Amino acid sequence: MKKSKKLLSLLLAVLLLCSLLPAAASAEGNPEDDYPFVFVHGLMGWGERSMLDPIMPYWGMTTGNLMKYLNSKGYESYAAQVGPLSGAWDRACELYAQLVGGTVDYGAAHSAAKGHDRYGITYEKPLFEGWSAQKKINLIGHSFGGATTRLFLELLANGSAEEVAAAKAAGTKVSPLFEGGKGNWVYSLTAVAAPHNGTTFIETCDVSTKVVTDAIYNFGAALGLTKLKGVYDLQLEHFGIYRKDSETDMQYLIRVLNSSNFMSHNDNAIYDLTIDNALKINDGIEMQNNVYYFSVCGDATHPSSVSGNEVPDSSVFALLKPFAAMIGKYYDKYTAGGVYIDRTWLPNDGMVNVVSGLYPVNSRLKCEKSDGSRGFVVCDGYNKESYAKGIWNVFPTQPYDHLSIIGGILSNTVSNTRHLYMELISRVTSTYGSSTPAEEPIGKTMSFTDVAKDRWSYDYILKMYQLGVVNGRSDSIFDPTGNVTRAEFVKMLACLDGVDTSAYVKCRFTDVSDKSVFAPYVEWAANNGIVLGIDSATFKPNDNITREQMAAIICRYADYAGIKLSDDAPAAAFADSAQISKYAVDYVTALQRAGIICGKQNADGSFSYYPKSFATREQACKVLSLI
Repeated sequence: MKKSKKLLSLLLAVLLLCSLLPAAASAEGNPEDDYPFVFVHGLMGWGERSMLDPIMPYWGMTTGNLMKYLNSKGYESYAAQVGPLSGAWDRACELYAQLVGGTVDYGAAHSAAKGHDRYGITYEKPLFEGWSAQKKINLIGHSFGGATTRLFLELLANGSAEEVAAAKAAGTKVSPLFEGGKGNWVYSLTAVAAPHNGTTFIETCDVSTKVVTDAIYNFGAALGLTKLKGVYDLQLEHFGIYRKDSETDMQYLIRVLNSSNFMSHNDNAIYDLTIDNALKINDGIEMQNNVYYFSVCGDATHPSSVSGNEVPDSSVFALLKPFAAMIGKYYDKYTAGGVYIDRTWLPNDGMVNVVSGLYPVNSRLKCEKSDGSRGFVVCDGYNKESYAKGIWNVFPTQPYDHLSIIGGILSNTVSNTRHLYMELISRVTSTYGSSTPAEEPIGKTMSFTDVAKDRWSYDYILKMYQLGVVNGRSDSIFDPTGNVTRAEFVKMLACLDGVDTSAYVKCRFTDVSDKSVFAPYVEWAANNGIVLGIDSATFKPNDNITREQMAAIICRYADYAGIKLSDDAPAAAFADSAQISKYAVDYVTALQRAGIICGKQNADGSFSYYPKSFATREQACKVLSLI
């Protein structure tokens, strides 16, 4: 819903005071300021209406709720929910119904051809109010969400003459989606690790085998579906498929995967993810000249020194490693439709081939616009090149696997995930009123004279600076070895979280003045159990924070934010472990096992933690970058 200029000005003023105004935000009055971001999940995914989302959000996963963070930064963001196993057409129809509210209409012709009901579930209200040509949306689709959003945009723009004719023949109302003429309701489309041209993962294991089922089962088990009931919604009511009261969500999922009624009718995600059928989908989609297209994918493999094939990086999520290896050696073969798989298909993210994740090609393996011109341009980051509409702006491949690019399961950090999506969004917002992107990610350069690029902490400081977590002591001085007070560290943590502290007007600690700039941050942390204070009455905000105090606060914050810390790293006893306060032992061990801290090496090869030493500003940036 449009805000008045008066309200918008007030909001911007508040955000500026809180140092939370997004660097890429447009000037007051630009209509693009109100363009929401709609995120669409991939295979096996879920959205904000799912009861699974509070347990583990799809967008952010174990790094915390990405939608909550982006909204806190001023970007109106929503996580849509479509069928986890449904085909691209059905998902596009579900996305439309969710955006406008009402009952899903899969189309009379499509439903008859695929043998399922024409109508699906009903959304009682729109995902948000006011979607129109005046309030466009920015689409972001991960994995199969890429094909979903592309087909959705095609139907919005051009509709379906077949569906219009079928509805009229049946004497029923035509869904506005199939009437077309709404291509200008979308401002941009961003594909994240999307298998535009299918994936050889399907080719390597053959959908008739139990490999795909096992893969999905293992992923579901990682989400806890073996014990949950009624939390994970497959949205297959139009197929007459429902979860039985006696079934766990996992039992329901496996029953569907083993069902010939669903898996053999060629109207599901597995079928659409095959290379041949992905190319058929591409043939039916034309690019819209009024829409910005962006694409980014991941590569989590490297060439083997023995075979020359691609093998998974050590950082790849365990469940994806076997698939990364399978895809990395599958070449010199033809698909059933005659597409030749050469060695360019070997690099992958554990699920999607890099060559497929860059941009879509047609059945002639060309990425062309309707006029026959090339349909993509490779963009080298932020080198002042203009982003063009109606063409794929392809960004550098990222070192992420298929799940870590959306947060992952113990395979990415909070700052990496949020930094990536702030970059993606800043690329979109940089085109508001201009086609020239920001010079640097998130629009901020760092010119501190005391932080050289070869300094060990440079990347950590840069990331925290760009995310608005830290600032310099002055425009030119950062003071990396300076100490951090307890109040300063809490504010850093709050800025990383993106929390709105406006509700925390009075601090419970007697030594934190309500007039202090730190008061709302300290009260937020105390109210949520992140800090406990020196005692019930005092916090000592101006005391320098010790390394063990910092460890305790980080672990409590992780619990509060739903961030799962890895426990894969070894936790050998520090040489000075006896000096760690009793309250902090478990916290220090947790950060050590998560690979966030390692201590300082002594001459004899052992490591010491120095728990009572004061933490420095660069050390704070490092640990915040690694959670």
